[in-house]
Amino acid sequence: MNFEFNLPDIGEGLVEGEIVKWFVKVGDVVAEHQPLAAVLTDKAEVEIPSPKAGKITRLYGKPGEKIQVHSPLASIEVAGAAAAPAEAKSAKSTVKISVAAPKAPPAKSAVAVAERPAAASGSFVFNLPDIGEGLVEGELVKWHVKEGELVEEHQPIAAVLTDKAEVEIPSPKAGRIQKLHAKPGQKVAVHGPLVTYSDVKGASSTSSQFVAVPSPEAAAAPAAARPSKSASEVLATPMVRKMAKDQGVDIGLINGTGPQGRVLESDIKAYKSGGSAAVAAPSRGVYDNSGANATSAVKALASTLGVDLSRATGTGPGGRISETDVRALAPSARAATERPGPAAAATTHSGYPPVSIPRQNGDTTVPFTGIRRKIAEKMQQSRRTVAHVTHMDECDMTAVLALREKLKPQAEKKGIKLTFLPFIIRALSKALSEFPMFNSSLDEAAGEIVVKRRHNVGIAVAAPQGLVVPNVKGAQDKDIWALASEVSTLAEKVRAKTIEVSALQDGTVTITNIGPIGGLFATPIVNHPEAAILGLMKLAKRPVVREDKVVVRSMMNLVLSFDHRICDGADAASFTNTIIKHLENPQTLL
Repeated sequence: MNFEFNLPDIGEGLVEGEIVKWFVKVGDVVAEHQPLAAVLTDKAEVEIPSPKAGKITRLYGKPGEKIQVHSPLASIEVAGAAAAPAEAKSAKSTVKISVAAPKAPPAKSAVAVAERPAAASGSFVFNLPDIGEGLVEGELVKWHVKEGELVEEHQPIAAVLTDKAEVEIPSPKAGRIQKLHAKPGQKVAVHGPLVTYSDVKGASSTSSQFVAVPSPEAAAAPAAARPSKSASEVLATPMVRKMAKDQGVDIGLINGTGPQGRVLESDIKAYKSGGSAAVAAPSRGVYDNSGANATSAVKALASTLGVDLSRATGTGPGGRISETDVRALAPSARAATERPGPAAAATTHSGYPPVSIPRQNGDTTVPFTGIRRKIAEKMQQSRRTVAHVTHMDECDMTAVLALREKLKPQAEKKGIKLTFLPFIIRALSKALSEFPMFNSSLDEAAGEIVVKRRHNVGIAVAAPQGLVVPNVKGAQDKDIWALASEVSTLAEKVRAKTIEVSALQDGTVTITNIGPIGGLFATPIVNHPEAAILGLMKLAKRPVVREDKVVVRSMMNLVLSFDHRICDGADAASFTNTIIKHLENPQTLL
């Protein structure tokens, strides 16, 4: 019988998708979960997998055509058409995101799709939830817990990377961590297994999450006899996995010597010649950190690293204990400072993981993963796509600083920290009203420039996990006080890793404030698909000429990078002049 497969809802609020290409043709025999087509969303190409094994009898639509969500995509003859793996065609694609199902074989992107594990009665498998943005998979950045640990409901258990930021995943239940189904750097499919719990109250087969039933052998086996890792948790290429399988080697027993513990061909050969099994990490101390002056994410990190927060001296605002403070007390960090050799040079501002791997020549390496890699991908995409031009001018900020000082008593009464950033957002918004092309984006597929009605101003925040850009929604409708309050709240949430995904979406223009660190000039990269980014340089007193006299004024350079495909240089100069006009006459901003 024929099965009509309709285009599924792939998130992002889409109502239709454009077919980029077919990986199959009519008459092909396909396996379940084999990619059928690449469909274009607003952010990436998404691979659509086959829901069943069978023979393709019809394909609806040609490359370039659009198909409505829930409309027919392909017809599959499923009766008696079990597709053998040898007949299934391998899909070759350069997509950014690929839809992964829990039963899919490991792909080149190293998606960690764990097999549904055998677990004791009453255990509970927590699948990676849909965390928005139309994502079909997330990259595990780090665990805040370890196997065997007792966790509370809502306690952060992991940090998962989206296209824009790290998102903390809270525990849905209280219980004991029985198994972690991925390693940092691996990708987990949305709705794929993330954590298995034991000793969970109320776990039952009616749960929305998968609950596994153990075999008698698995239930009776002592913990020490089980492999340290399942094959699905191991980071390795398909070729290496096949090599291990062909040689009868359990890849879960092998210590990977590649980046992030990746198992290499040489590791399998060494194991076959008498290598040892993987050694579990030593357990760390458990402390009651519930009363510490720290965010939940920092407390979870302390629990993971075995740090007693009562011994920590907080360096954050109000004496709050930061991630840096915790890592400084971690046993691994102390050991690194005590032993000879090159010290780990990773910092918390760079977005790199605070770990280093020594090399024989004394150099060290850090994994190019997590948000640092995501930033690199976004920047590379922007440089490839946008026709960058940077325009620079100087602005006299003396009047703004004077007005800020005048308003400080009111700000204190309102409980608001008033910086000069809200004044710049107001000036930028007023300029956008006159030059709306700098608040637009280019839809190349449709051949249209989309001019945005709302001014959603992104603020680049340097956080321990890397650069994150939340945005102030509808800045054109907010006064100085509302902007000051919202900017402060967004920055605090980013640094505490509690920022909502919605706050990172739908930005229309960005501000990057380089000045507090220093520098007179820079060429910021446009936050694609936006049309412009405004860089704020160092604010300092400089001699300038006013009415033929040299006077000292508080000056700041403004650098505007823009997409020359959308905006012209003359407009960029006029746009910057308008921003400067309002900043030098700040009463217009109130």
